[in-house]
Amino acid sequence: MAKAQTKSDALRDSILEVATRLFIERGFDGTGLNDIADAVGLSRPALYYYFKSKEAILEELTTAVTRTAADLATEAIPEAMRTPSGILRHLVMRHAMLILSHPLQFRVVERNENNLPPKQRKLAEQSRRAVLAQFRQAIESGIDQGKFRVMDAKVAAFSIIGMCNWTAWWFNPSGQVSMGEVARQIADMALGSVELPSSRKLDRAGPAAILQLLRDDLTLLERSLDSSAAGKTGRHE
Repeated sequence: MAKAQTKSDALRDSILEVATRLFIERGFDGTGLNDIADAVGLSRPALYYYFKSKEAILEELTTAVTRTAADLATEAIPEAMRTPSGILRHLVMRHAMLILSHPLQFRVVERNENNLPPKQRKLAEQSRRAVLAQFRQAIESGIDQGKFRVMDAKVAAFSIIGMCNWTAWWFNPSGQVSMGEVARQIADMALGSVELPSSRKLDRAGPAAILQLLRDDLTLLERSLDSSAAGKTGRHE
């Protein structure tokens, strides 16, 4: 059973929510603790009880996003999804839902990472690398198994992650399309960009299956050349 939120916890969340909005509207440098205290309806000493500085607020916001992203990156993939397409879809869905459910926090973190202390900045960078590595590994596995097109897996991973991250700037929670629907559409688009057509997918991994695909291609090429040659001969008769 979830622990009931105390009045102190609720006020702390309110401070974070208001600070997030002000950081976006005025910029981190243009927002002071007094601005945050006034917007929340607290005195400066009362706000100071929760956060000693606006940098501490930024650290809290960053931790909430980066820690969750890092946890997701190390989370076990469900057994039923352990195919290249299943793994990639799972990764896209959960990363997109993370951004869609924390859009303002993500925007603040993205814009103000340089204002973080070195330790916190390093943690944020490690989190991004973990997410990228997992996406890249999933794409490389799909390529190796003959399920995905041959491509630069790192570029593909960056592109797909970018689709997820950009939702923080355009998604409208009160719009007609839900978070889940947006995440599913992004996952569909991600898979569509890397998957081979059904006719090109290997039934099994390994050199033998790849050689068979090459033989099929050569056979198709020979038929096309024979058809072209027959057409030319017919025109000369």
